[in-house]
Amino acid sequence: MDMYRVNLSLLVALDELLTLKSVTQTAKKMCLTQASMSNNLQQLRVIFNDPLLVREKNYMVLTNYAKELKPKLHKVLQEMHSLMVCGQRFEPSTSERFFTLGMNDYMTSLLMPSLLKTLEHQAPHLKIKIVSDTHIGASTVFENGEYELALGKGFGDISHLSKQLLFKDVGVCVLNPRHPLAKKKKITLEEYLSCDHIAIQTDHPHSPRLIEEALAKQNVYRRIKIATPFVAPIFEMLAQSETLMGSMIQRVVDAHQDQGRFVIKPLPFEIGSLEFYMVWHPRYDEDLGHRWLREQIASVFSK
Repeated sequence: MDMYRVNLSLLVALDELLTLKSVTQTAKKMCLTQASMSNNLQQLRVIFNDPLLVREKNYMVLTNYAKELKPKLHKVLQEMHSLMVCGQRFEPSTSERFFTLGMNDYMTSLLMPSLLKTLEHQAPHLKIKIVSDTHIGASTVFENGEYELALGKGFGDISHLSKQLLFKDVGVCVLNPRHPLAKKKKITLEEYLSCDHIAIQTDHPHSPRLIEEALAKQNVYRRIKIATPFVAPIFEMLAQSETLMGSMIQRVVDAHQDQGRFVIKPLPFEIGSLEFYMVWHPRYDEDLGHRWLREQIASVFSK
């Protein structure tokens, strides 16, 4: 197939089709009729000599070839976009750019309320999609353009990526005001270990379990009664329980503290450095729109 005969809009449509796995949803997102999108898919099948999307029961699924094609195509389109916008003037008030951010739920809760205010006033047409940071430590997600920015801690080898320190924090204990240890000025290590704990745990291979690592150095372990990858429900459970203890970063606790719902105590042991970064691929370094968004994110955490 002569590549000069391939319309770029077809590749954009294919990128959306492989992501949404739906002709109807892709047509709606791209403001086309379903018939037009079906025709696009037929042309793409001829171009790539592969069905690309096949029906399985009530769903459309990617063929093996389409699964291999998806990250490569997305990367190419992202690089083409960067090539076209690099050096051009970026106007937040009129930009309709779409950004994908990788981060977990508590980084989302810390960032988005404040960032949303900025977007509403300065960039009302700009769009953001937040995706889980399950693979945030893998360099391939940046190479493939699965998200343009990632926020968090516990990244893997990011020496070849661009990064910016957003903030440093400390770990604290969180208790219900009716917890037996709530009125103590300080909690000892022995008292900490005597409690039942609710812990943040994920399957993320690069996410350090700082509490467990710090305790293991002293050859002791806490008693985890509930483990969850989600932060928000932890506060609801702590608000209901007079026996559970939570351990998390100070900034997250401050964001959920409301009229003294919780008692906060220092951890009775030292943990490693808690540094939170914003990470992106170097191809976005000079992208004016990307740079603008990075500046807005950084300003949220500088307050």
